[in-house]
Amino acid sequence: MKTFVYASVAVVMMTASMLSASLSADDWQLDSEQSRLDFVSLKNDTVAEVNQFTTLKGSWASDGALSIEIPVSGLATHIFMRDDRIWQYLLKADDYPLITATGQVDPTIVADLAVNNSKSMRVPLQLTIVEQTVTVSAEVLVTRLADDSLLVNTQAPVMLNAEQFGLVDGLNRLRDLAALQNINPMVPVTFSVRFSQ
Repeated sequence: MKTFVYASVAVVMMTASMLSASLSADDWQLDSEQSRLDFVSLKNDTVAEVNQFTTLKGSWASDGALSIEIPVSGLATHIFMRDDRIWQYLLKADDYPLITATGQVDPTIVADLAVNNSKSMRVPLQLTIVEQTVTVSAEVLVTRLADDSLLVNTQAPVMLNAEQFGLVDGLNRLRDLAALQNINPMVPVTFSVRFSQ
């Protein structure tokens, strides 16, 4: 009986150790409440509207692995019927509840960044929307707000092409449902995200 108890304690301790290692103190965690992602849709050639994803999740690990999750349910176009149509016909939310962005960014590039100082960089990302993964590049400005806090802002919009993600049929369905002349497949995206340790 004692042997079983000791073995159980050892397993628990090993599991706890593995979990703590996977959540290294050196990792940066995205602060969802202090982060936002906006995109602009253009319809009928001249009507531009700013939309948002209200929830972001992610981390920047000590080994450089960057992972961002954007729940599709966080879409906010400020018109519920439009949100529902985008979920259903464009982003197919029931089957693909997340948009993901992953990359590899060496965290030592900000190791010597002093508080209130900034650094520009270009970050390559693997962006997955529905079934398609496309490599995009984001020009960002990283600012150290405190020893344990970073702010990352886009310096220029990230231009996404709906055609590359196989979303044209969905766009055409939205166009027809809203009785529009057209919806531009090019979508500028900007973001401001905060990471904490």
